[in-house]
This record gives sequence, C-alpha cells and structure tokens, in this order.
Amino acid sequence: MCNLIINALADEKLEVVAAANAAVALKLVAERPTEPLLALVDVMMPGMDGLTLARKLCAQIKRGKIVIMSGHLSDVSWWPADLREVAFIAKPFHMTALAEFLREARLRAEEAS
Repeated sequence: MCNLIINALADEKLEVVAAANAAVALKLVAERPTEPLLALVDVMMPGMDGLTLARKLCAQIKRGKIVIMSGHLSDVSWWPADLREVAFIAKPFHMTALAEFLREARLRAEEAS
C-alpha cells in the first residue's frame, strides 16, 4: 500500500519522502528546509505508534496537513482532544480521498503565506 500511495503522489508531481519508522520521519521533517505539505501517518507503525507520531508532528508542522490512516479503525471519536483536529482516513481508501486532503493542504499553505 505504501508504494501505491508513493507512486500516486509522485504522479501528481509531488516530492515524496517515505520513512521506515516514526523516528526516521521525525528526523526527516526536522532536517527539511520547509515543512511538508502533507504528512501521512499510519496508526500501526514499528516502534512509535502513529498517534504519538502525529502528536509530535503537530509540534513541527504548522501549515501542512497531518493525516492519520488505519485499516483497523473507523471511528475516531475516542481520540484524545489534542488529536481531534488531525485528519483521518480509513484504509482501504480511494486516491480521490487523498487528493482531497492534498487540496485542503494546498489551500491551507496558501492562506498561511
């Protein structure tokens, strides 16, 4: 699934940076000269879980959009209050849903400029 998402985003002429785990993702975001437009995080990840990673990314990503995905969850009403503003997408999803998140992220970035 990861490769399908990477290829679909690359087809949209977006620079895609994939991380093998949460620690690598945090390092990559911290080292970038600009923050990412979109951070796509899975709930189930090796090492740190996706909710913890999303929480840490919220401190680093102010203009971009963070989207948590899961194949095991469909209801996020139980999420902690600090993650309620983070977007959620249930797997499997259609790439048009991801495209909508990208559109929202681009608008958000334009408004912040």
